[in-house]
Amino acid sequence: MRSLKLEEIEEEYKDLWPGGHWRPKECKSRQKVAIVVPYRNREPHLRTFLHNIHRFLQKQQLDYAIFIALRVYPFDCIIFNDIDTYPENDNLLYRCSTDPKYTRHFSVYMERTGYKELYPEFVGGVLALTVEQLRKVNGYSNDFWGWGQEDDDLNKSKVSQHELYKKDRGNEPHP
Repeated sequence: MRSLKLEEIEEEYKDLWPGGHWRPKECKSRQKVAIVVPYRNREPHLRTFLHNIHRFLQKQQLDYAIFIALRVYPFDCIIFNDIDTYPENDNLLYRCSTDPKYTRHFSVYMERTGYKELYPEFVGGVLALTVEQLRKVNGYSNDFWGWGQEDDDLNKSKVSQHELYKKDRGNEPHP
């Protein structure tokens, strides 16, 4: 994964709207997707992430915006994406589950973990929730500062309590 300077990323993706928003011109996306990226003092990771994720999402013809800071827009799906986690191939559809009863966890099995589950409660990395699911669990806890455990807390105390999470055996195929 290449890391460019921010100016190079802006030049390469000059068709982005202000705030990191992009919409395909030749079709209408099935969902409007917000990707929320926690970020603090890791600019090389941010640059690598932005360079790679824009290309990935535009290939999927998504109407999307990436938020480093939260803004208001009527999204259908909110994806919480750690800065050091991005898709390994183009076959992964970045969107919420078509079954409103369940969230969607994209990073259960990753190359860096040998495609093995880290531990049963793990919902970190990349997690997609509908706006209604996010309201139902009342978001992430404010008790965590810095890095770690906020994802596990969300799963233990909220997502599993509302039975919004199940591990699937794969994702729906890319159309």
